[in-house]
Amino acid sequence: MPLSSVQIKLTDRPGSKLQIAQAFFSDTFEEEQLSSCQSYFEYYIEELNLLRIGISEEIWQINNLAVKTYEDIFFVVDVLRTNSDAQRPQLRSILRSRFKLVDDFGLNRSINLSIRLWLMINLQEPEFRGIRHGATCIQWNDETALRVFFRNLFPVSPWQITARSSRLGPHFTVAFMQSVCGLKIEWTTSLPDHLHLDRQRKALKIFPYKCHLQAMIESYKSSTDENEYVRGSFLSLCKY
Repeated sequence: MPLSSVQIKLTDRPGSKLQIAQAFFSDTFEEEQLSSCQSYFEYYIEELNLLRIGISEEIWQINNLAVKTYEDIFFVVDVLRTNSDAQRPQLRSILRSRFKLVDDFGLNRSINLSIRLWLMINLQEPEFRGIRHGATCIQWNDETALRVFFRNLFPVSPWQITARSSRLGPHFTVAFMQSVCGLKIEWTTSLPDHLHLDRQRKALKIFPYKCHLQAMIESYKSSTDENEYVRGSFLSLCKY
Protein backbone atom coordinates (compact mmCIF):
# COMPACT_ATOMS: atom_id res chain seq x y z
CA MET A 1 0.00 0.00 0.00
CA PRO A 2 1.32 3.50 -0.71
CA LEU A 3 2.13 5.70 2.25
CA SER A 4 -0.72 8.03 1.30
CA SER A 5 -3.16 5.37 2.49
CA VAL A 6 -2.80 6.69 6.05
CA GLN A 7 -4.70 9.77 4.88
CA ILE A 8 -7.84 7.65 4.62
CA LYS A 9 -10.66 9.03 6.75
CA LEU A 10 -11.73 7.22 9.91
CA THR A 11 -15.14 6.69 8.34
CA ASP A 12 -13.52 4.43 5.73
CA ARG A 13 -11.99 0.99 6.19
CA PRO A 14 -8.23 0.81 6.90
CA GLY A 15 -6.07 1.26 3.83
CA SER A 16 -3.11 -0.69 5.17
CA LYS A 17 -3.16 -3.00 8.18
CA LEU A 18 0.62 -3.21 7.98
CA GLN A 19 0.95 0.55 8.47
CA ILE A 20 -1.35 0.37 11.49
CA ALA A 21 0.68 -2.46 13.01
CA GLN A 22 3.97 -0.69 12.40
CA ALA A 23 2.65 2.57 13.88
CA PHE A 24 1.27 0.89 17.01
CA PHE A 25 3.66 -1.99 17.62
CA SER A 26 6.97 -1.69 15.82
CA ASP A 27 8.34 -0.47 12.50
CA THR A 28 9.88 -3.95 12.18
CA PHE A 29 6.42 -5.56 12.08
CA GLU A 30 6.26 -7.66 8.91
CA GLU A 31 3.40 -8.47 6.56
CA GLU A 32 3.66 -12.19 7.33
CA GLN A 33 2.62 -11.45 10.92
CA LEU A 34 -0.68 -9.86 9.92
CA SER A 35 -2.61 -13.12 9.64
CA SER A 36 -2.06 -13.83 13.34
CA CYS A 37 -3.54 -10.42 14.26
CA GLN A 38 -6.86 -10.83 12.49
CA SER A 39 -8.90 -10.68 15.69
CA TYR A 40 -7.21 -7.41 16.68
CA PHE A 41 -8.04 -5.77 13.35
CA GLU A 42 -11.65 -6.91 13.69
CA TYR A 43 -11.68 -5.09 17.03
CA TYR A 44 -10.04 -2.05 15.40
CA ILE A 45 -12.71 -1.76 12.70
CA GLU A 46 -15.49 -2.39 15.19
CA GLU A 47 -14.17 0.38 17.46
CA LEU A 48 -14.31 2.85 14.57
CA ASN A 49 -17.83 1.72 13.69
CA LEU A 50 -18.90 2.38 17.29
CA LEU A 51 -18.03 6.04 16.78
CA ARG A 52 -21.27 6.31 14.82
CA ILE A 53 -23.59 4.58 17.28
CA GLY A 54 -26.47 6.53 18.79
CA ILE A 55 -30.08 7.60 18.37
CA SER A 56 -29.09 10.62 16.26
CA GLU A 57 -25.96 11.79 14.49
CA GLU A 58 -25.67 14.73 16.90
CA ILE A 59 -24.58 12.42 19.75
CA TRP A 60 -22.17 10.24 17.76
CA GLN A 61 -18.68 10.00 19.22
CA ILE A 62 -17.13 10.84 15.88
CA ASN A 63 -18.42 14.38 16.31
CA ASN A 64 -15.89 16.87 17.70
CA LEU A 65 -12.97 14.49 17.20
CA ALA A 66 -9.67 16.22 16.48
CA VAL A 67 -8.47 13.14 14.59
CA LYS A 68 -9.94 12.69 11.13
CA THR A 69 -7.57 10.25 9.40
CA TYR A 70 -5.43 7.25 10.26
CA GLU A 71 -2.37 9.47 10.09
CA ASP A 72 -3.92 11.66 12.80
CA ILE A 73 -4.33 8.60 15.03
CA PHE A 74 -0.71 7.62 14.46
CA PHE A 75 0.40 11.14 15.41
CA VAL A 76 -1.57 11.07 18.69
CA VAL A 77 -0.20 7.62 19.58
CA ASP A 78 3.35 8.82 18.91
CA VAL A 79 2.81 11.86 21.16
CA LEU A 80 1.47 9.64 23.95
CA ARG A 81 4.28 7.12 23.55
CA THR A 82 7.05 9.72 23.71
CA ASN A 83 5.53 11.86 26.47
CA SER A 84 4.36 9.27 28.97
CA ASP A 85 5.40 11.38 31.97
CA ALA A 86 3.17 14.26 30.89
CA GLN A 87 -0.23 15.12 32.30
CA ARG A 88 -3.20 15.49 29.98
CA PRO A 89 -3.06 19.32 29.72
CA GLN A 90 0.56 19.07 28.57
CA LEU A 91 -0.36 16.43 26.00
CA ARG A 92 -3.18 18.61 24.68
CA SER A 93 -0.71 21.47 24.29
CA ILE A 94 1.59 19.27 22.20
CA LEU A 95 -1.30 17.98 20.10
CA ARG A 96 -2.33 21.54 19.25
CA SER A 97 0.75 21.80 17.05
CA ARG A 98 -1.33 19.72 14.63
CA PHE A 99 -4.92 20.40 15.72
CA LYS A 100 -4.78 24.15 16.26
CA LEU A 101 -8.49 25.01 16.42
CA VAL A 102 -9.75 22.01 18.44
CA ASP A 103 -11.00 22.51 22.00
CA ASP A 104 -10.06 20.42 25.05
CA PHE A 105 -13.12 18.20 24.63
CA GLY A 106 -12.17 17.23 21.09
CA LEU A 107 -8.57 16.55 22.06
CA ASN A 108 -9.58 14.44 25.09
CA ARG A 109 -11.98 12.40 22.97
CA SER A 110 -9.23 11.84 20.39
CA ILE A 111 -6.78 10.74 23.10
CA ASN A 112 -9.36 8.28 24.41
CA LEU A 113 -9.93 6.80 20.96
CA SER A 114 -6.20 6.51 20.27
CA ILE A 115 -5.63 4.63 23.53
CA ARG A 116 -8.53 2.29 22.81
CA LEU A 117 -7.13 1.48 19.38
CA TRP A 118 -3.50 1.27 20.45
CA LEU A 119 -3.59 -0.34 23.89
CA MET A 120 -7.10 -1.88 23.95
CA ILE A 121 -8.02 -0.08 27.17
CA ASN A 122 -11.61 1.12 27.30
CA LEU A 123 -10.89 4.77 28.05
CA GLN A 124 -14.32 6.21 27.47
CA GLU A 125 -16.59 9.12 28.36
CA PRO A 126 -19.15 8.12 31.05
CA GLU A 127 -22.12 8.65 28.73
CA PHE A 128 -20.76 5.94 26.42
CA ARG A 129 -20.11 3.39 29.18
CA GLY A 130 -22.63 0.93 27.73
CA ILE A 131 -21.34 0.99 24.18
CA ARG A 132 -18.89 -1.85 24.87
CA HIS A 133 -20.96 -4.44 26.71
CA GLY A 134 -18.98 -6.06 29.50
CA ALA A 135 -15.97 -3.73 29.24
CA THR A 136 -15.35 -1.49 32.25
CA CYS A 137 -15.53 2.21 31.35
CA ILE A 138 -12.35 4.01 32.47
CA GLN A 139 -11.70 7.75 32.77
CA TRP A 140 -8.46 9.72 33.07
CA ASN A 141 -8.16 13.12 34.76
CA ASP A 142 -5.96 16.16 34.13
CA GLU A 143 -3.89 15.75 37.31
CA THR A 144 -2.36 12.29 36.78
CA ALA A 145 0.58 11.67 34.46
CA LEU A 146 -0.05 9.08 31.75
CA ARG A 147 2.57 6.64 33.06
CA VAL A 148 1.16 6.83 36.61
CA PHE A 149 -2.38 6.40 35.32
CA PHE A 150 -1.49 3.12 33.63
CA ARG A 151 0.55 1.89 36.57
CA ASN A 152 -2.52 2.39 38.74
CA LEU A 153 -4.57 0.34 36.29
CA PHE A 154 -2.12 -2.55 36.56
CA PRO A 155 -0.79 -2.65 40.15
CA VAL A 156 1.87 -5.18 41.09
CA SER A 157 0.44 -8.01 43.12
CA PRO A 158 1.69 -8.19 46.76
CA TRP A 159 1.56 -12.00 46.60
CA GLN A 160 4.88 -13.78 46.38
CA ILE A 161 4.58 -17.17 44.68
CA THR A 162 7.21 -19.56 43.43
CA ALA A 163 7.59 -20.66 39.83
CA ARG A 164 6.33 -24.11 40.84
CA SER A 165 3.20 -22.89 42.62
CA SER A 166 2.36 -20.52 39.78
CA ARG A 167 1.96 -23.36 37.29
CA LEU A 168 -1.55 -24.44 36.45
CA GLY A 169 -2.37 -28.08 35.84
CA PRO A 170 -3.21 -29.23 32.30
CA HIS A 171 -6.81 -29.85 33.34
CA PHE A 172 -7.37 -26.28 34.55
CA THR A 173 -9.21 -25.05 31.45
CA VAL A 174 -12.14 -22.79 30.65
CA ALA A 175 -14.36 -25.86 30.49
CA PHE A 176 -13.15 -26.87 33.97
CA MET A 177 -13.90 -23.43 35.40
CA GLN A 178 -17.38 -23.54 33.93
CA SER A 179 -18.37 -27.10 34.78
CA VAL A 180 -16.56 -27.60 38.09
CA CYS A 181 -16.15 -24.09 39.49
CA GLY A 182 -19.50 -22.94 38.18
CA LEU A 183 -18.03 -19.77 36.67
CA LYS A 184 -19.51 -17.93 33.73
CA ILE A 185 -16.83 -16.80 31.27
CA GLU A 186 -17.30 -13.34 29.76
CA TRP A 187 -14.98 -12.08 27.01
CA THR A 188 -13.77 -8.48 27.29
CA THR A 189 -12.15 -6.10 24.81
CA SER A 190 -10.45 -4.09 27.58
CA LEU A 191 -7.18 -5.41 28.97
CA PRO A 192 -7.60 -4.09 32.56
CA ASP A 193 -10.68 -6.31 32.91
CA HIS A 194 -8.67 -9.50 32.41
CA LEU A 195 -9.27 -12.04 35.22
CA HIS A 196 -11.71 -9.74 37.00
CA LEU A 197 -14.04 -11.94 39.03
CA ASP A 198 -17.57 -10.79 39.78
CA ARG A 199 -18.30 -12.91 42.85
CA GLN A 200 -21.98 -12.04 42.99
CA ARG A 201 -22.59 -13.10 39.42
CA LYS A 202 -19.86 -15.77 39.47
CA ALA A 203 -18.54 -14.33 36.21
CA LEU A 204 -14.88 -14.23 35.18
CA LYS A 205 -13.77 -11.80 32.49
CA ILE A 206 -11.15 -12.97 30.00
CA PHE A 207 -9.18 -10.81 27.55
CA PRO A 208 -8.73 -13.12 24.53
CA TYR A 209 -6.58 -10.96 22.23
CA LYS A 210 -3.32 -12.84 22.61
CA CYS A 211 -2.06 -11.52 19.27
CA HIS A 212 -2.27 -7.92 20.54
CA LEU A 213 -0.33 -8.75 23.70
CA GLN A 214 2.29 -10.66 21.73
CA ALA A 215 2.77 -7.72 19.36
CA MET A 216 3.16 -5.35 22.32
CA ILE A 217 5.64 -7.63 24.07
CA GLU A 218 7.70 -7.90 20.88
CA SER A 219 7.67 -4.11 20.51
CA TYR A 220 8.98 -3.83 24.06
CA LYS A 221 11.78 -6.29 23.38
CA SER A 222 12.85 -4.53 20.18
CA SER A 223 12.81 -1.04 21.69
CA THR A 224 16.20 0.53 22.46
CA ASP A 225 14.99 3.99 23.48
CA GLU A 226 14.99 4.35 27.27
CA ASN A 227 12.26 6.98 26.99
CA GLU A 228 10.04 4.72 24.93
CA TYR A 229 6.70 4.19 26.64
CA VAL A 230 6.70 0.44 26.04
CA ARG A 231 10.03 0.19 27.88
CA GLY A 232 8.36 1.60 30.96
CA SER A 233 4.87 1.13 32.28
CA PHE A 234 3.45 -0.88 29.39
CA LEU A 235 5.51 -3.91 30.40
CA SER A 236 3.20 -4.31 33.38
CA LEU A 237 0.25 -4.58 30.98
CA CYS A 238 1.84 -7.63 29.38
CA LYS A 239 2.65 -9.46 32.64
CA TYR A 240 -0.75 -10.68 33.74
